Order: sequence, then C-alpha cells, then structure tokens
Amino acid sequence: MKHRNRLHLTTLWRVIPALLITVIVFNSCTALKEAQQRREKRILEERNTSTLMLKRPNATIDARAGKSDHYTLKFAEDLQGHPDFDEVAEREEFTHNALIYMESLYEAMHELFGFQPKHKIHVTLHDAYRGNRLAAFTSTEYRSGMLDGRYVKFIRSIHMDFPMQMYEKHGVRVHELTHAFTNIYYIPVWFSEGLAVLIQTEYAQGGLHPKFDSLQGDLRVDLDGVNQLESWGGHTENSPLTQWRYRYAYTLVSELRKKYGHDFYIRVFELMEADGLHQRLAGNMKTSFLVYYFNQAAGEDLVPFFRKLHFRVRKLTKEDILKQIEMDSQNRRQ
Repeated sequence: MKHRNRLHLTTLWRVIPALLITVIVFNSCTALKEAQQRREKRILEERNTSTLMLKRPNATIDARAGKSDHYTLKFAEDLQGHPDFDEVAEREEFTHNALIYMESLYEAMHELFGFQPKHKIHVTLHDAYRGNRLAAFTSTEYRSGMLDGRYVKFIRSIHMDFPMQMYEKHGVRVHELTHAFTNIYYIPVWFSEGLAVLIQTEYAQGGLHPKFDSLQGDLRVDLDGVNQLESWGGHTENSPLTQWRYRYAYTLVSELRKKYGHDFYIRVFELMEADGLHQRLAGNMKTSFLVYYFNQAAGEDLVPFFRKLHFRVRKLTKEDILKQIEMDSQNRRQ
C-alpha cells in the first residue's frame, strides 16, 4: 500500500509541473492573443473618424471662403441663397467648424496611409451639384510636361464637390478624402473605389456596400469573358452594374488586405512612390501594372489569382513597363 502511495505521489509530482507548464503556456498564449486584439482595437479606434480628436487648424476665414493647412472651403452660389447660409456670419461659423473637422480627418488619413497629397484640397459645398443632391465628386487634375527629357505628369489641383446633403454624411467625407489621397497615383477605377469603400466601411463605419460572400460565386464578366470591374468608368456612369461593382471591388480589396496584412496597401503605395513610374504613364494605371506592385508587396505572384477572377492581366517586369513608357513617349513625339 505504501509503495503504491509513493508511486501515486511520484506520479502526481511529475504531472503537476507538466500541468503548470501547460497552464502557464496556455495563459501566456491567451494573454498574448488578448493583448494583440486590444492593440488592433486601439489602432482601429485611433483611426476611426468618429473618435477623432478635433484640433484647431491654422485657418483664415472671410465672407467668401476659408483656408487651412490642407484645404480651401467655399460655398457655391446656389448654397449661399439657402436659408441656413444666406448670412455671412452663418457661413463663417460653418466654415470654421468644417475646417476643424476636415483637418482632423486629414491627419487620420495621413496616419492610415503614410503619405499625403502635396497640394491643398479645394472643397466646394453646393445645394445641388450637376443637378444632383445625392452624389459627391472628387477630381484630380494634372498637367504634363518634359523633365530631364522625359514625359512626366504632375498633379495640378484636387477638388472635392459636395452637395450639403452628402457633406453631412461623415462616411461620404471619408470616401471622397480617400480618393483625394490615393488618386495622385493614377490607380485603376476599381482599385480606387474599392479602397474608398473599404476605408468608409471598416474605419468610418459609414459603408453602404456590403461585401459578397464569394469572389468566385459573385463574379460577373462581359461578352469577352473579362471581369466587369475592368471596364468601370467610375461612379459618374449610370449602369445596372454600378452597385455590383462597388460591392465586388470592396470585397476584392478587403480580401487582399485580410490575406497580406493591414499594411499591405501601405507597402503598395510606398513601392509606387519609390520608383515614380506612375508619373510617366500616358493615362491611368492598368491592372497589370497595379498587380506588378501587388506582387512585390505580397511576396508572391498574384497574376494567377487575378486571372482566376477573369481580369485581363499579364506578369510584368520593370523592363516591360519602361519599354511601354518609351513607346508611348515616341508616339507622342510623332
């Protein structure tokens, strides 16, 4: 009996440390996971535009417009006659508060992407814009010229036009400001809109376009078998496919970020900024050119992935891109 008890005690003393180690390791893993979740939540809260710390900008405001570090803001004529804004004092007070908010939003966007436009953003508020009260627009104008014997595009100005009904929706402001930041790289429409919906939905909690369950199951192609995202002209076009395009672009952009990390697109834009090839393009970036950067940021070839989704893409090298740029340059000189 004593021998059995000694064996039992010996076994217990061997098991207890093992159990303690297991508990410690389990608790450590749990604590690490919880700490990581808390950190991610904190980052999201810091980037959430609804919890912005509103800082007073360096602003000058008069009867016609307001100016701050990164914006100008003015009222279109059709809004100056509105009962809420027909007095100078009303417009000046609104402009002051709007610039405080927009500067804080600008700072949050800068922290999110890691870059910012070099030009001020010119905001115009309307009662209706182009006869519409339900659509805001961001336009990036550029000029072209020769620099060191090379054709180069330069951003000339960035404009944001809001019907007041749209400006009052903070998710719309976030969506349009995303365009103001990212369109300086001349990215494809589907990527531009997908990113804007991503930021609007997952950071500003103001999204209107839910994700699809499956990129494959909800795919739509044209008569040539090409993904309908590729022919998207932007939200100015009126098409039965418009809502599908917003949702599918958002789903695609979100899935890539989920797979390759929250900083995936930061790495993509850093690569674009580093080589500056986007400035030498004849027009907007093609999907193959964009995937060239995706491949580098992801550390693997994503051409098969995009082909599976019926994008018309091919794998490019930097030499391929430079050759195309040179061919375009020669055509312009002829």
